Amino acid sequence: MSDLSIGSTESGLDESVSVAVVTAVADRREVPVTELPPLYEWIDPDSLDALFEPTRRHGSRSGHLEFSYDGHDIVVKVENGLEIAIDGTAVSKSTAARVESGDSARTDV
Repeated sequence: MSDLSIGSTESGLDESVSVAVVTAVADRREVPVTELPPLYEWIDPDSLDALFEPTRRHGSRSGHLEFSYDGHDIVVKVENGLEIAIDGTAVSKSTAARVESGDSARTDV
């Protein structure tokens, strides 16, 4: 995968990265998250979340991770907030806002 333009959620990590990824893919496909296969069949959701958790001193972490999920190329980038791209296209602001507000239903990610 190449360097991609990635959309930002703007206000940080209020929701887990794993839930944000599944929600973004569901929104892209216009299906409920319950219709997607479990994220753990591609990547360990707990490890994904742990990569971007704050440090013990409550400092933020930054990083970049690329992986595939159910036929999609996913890019997760955390610097000044969570940024997600699916197949090279940035997550929309409405998806990001919904994830951050906790409006997404958590399934067996």
